[in-house]
Amino acid sequence: MRFAAGVVVALAALACAAGEPAGREAVADALQREDVPALRHALAALAQAQSVDAAAETFAEAVVSLPRNRRFRARFEAALAGGDAAATTAARSRYLFVLVPGWFYRSDPHTGADLAQPRAVLEGLGFATRLAALDENGAVEANGAVLAEELARLAESGRRVVLVSTSKGGPEAQLAVDRLERAGRARHLAAWFNIGGILNGTAHADRWTEWPRRWLAAIGFGLKGFGTESVASMTTAARRARFSELRVPRGMLVVNYIGVPLAVEVGARARDRYAVLADGGPNDGLTLLADAIVPQGITVAERGLDHFFDAPDLDRRIAAMAHTLIGALETSVVQ
Repeated sequence: MRFAAGVVVALAALACAAGEPAGREAVADALQREDVPALRHALAALAQAQSVDAAAETFAEAVVSLPRNRRFRARFEAALAGGDAAATTAARSRYLFVLVPGWFYRSDPHTGADLAQPRAVLEGLGFATRLAALDENGAVEANGAVLAEELARLAESGRRVVLVSTSKGGPEAQLAVDRLERAGRARHLAAWFNIGGILNGTAHADRWTEWPRRWLAAIGFGLKGFGTESVASMTTAARRARFSELRVPRGMLVVNYIGVPLAVEVGARARDRYAVLADGGPNDGLTLLADAIVPQGITVAERGLDHFFDAPDLDRRIAAMAHTLIGALETSVVQ
């Protein structure tokens, strides 16, 4: 499989080298077909033939070129400008935002993994919220199972659930949604807002499962009282093997919110990791851009932001996105 993938990338790189449109068209075509592996390979080839920044720009342009993404982005921009009406009290009462945190959200909350800022903004707007009670260093499969049970119980509340996940919480949310969908228990799941989800794993985890780093990881995690099962569950091999099998309810609104930085825009916290992932193409500092997309969803690409979304107007963006999501759900504007 690795050899075949390498051949695909090499051939795509030759096509890119032969002419810029070929590389751009390959990216746009894969994105339109919602073929994540093909998109990953096309972006890697374009980065190899030109630059990682060129591939990132191409990705952002391809995202906004799709009509459903462009329409949703226009609604979001209108909300940012204050042009969209805020959600009514009745609409707010119909929804419950369930926040799925990221890695070490209790031990290392300054990364934003605890989603405390979005939760505060949402509650300030009058929305009900709930933080999913997950093991902060649990394996993806284990946390996905726990989350599925929690979401199933919430069906009794009578409210429609809007999932908000970040980083490692992304694949956990995806597993939970899949489990409920297969069990016929997902009717109350209205939307999923996927913020920088590491849905297909990360090469950063790959490195820490190889010798000798895996022993260093075991020592470092052990000193903090943790095991390393979570690292193994976030490797690209583990996550990509499951990704294509997972289902999302057809009527569920999914929005992928992805930071798309150029190399000079990557912040200090993500810089070293960005360099590691750059061999595979454009990334946000923790995951390849292609690997953060849930097919069947709408994608919003935020240029200039990395995996940690350090924006000075983040509160305003959160509020605008909440109103855009609820507005789309209330008016049945999903695609």
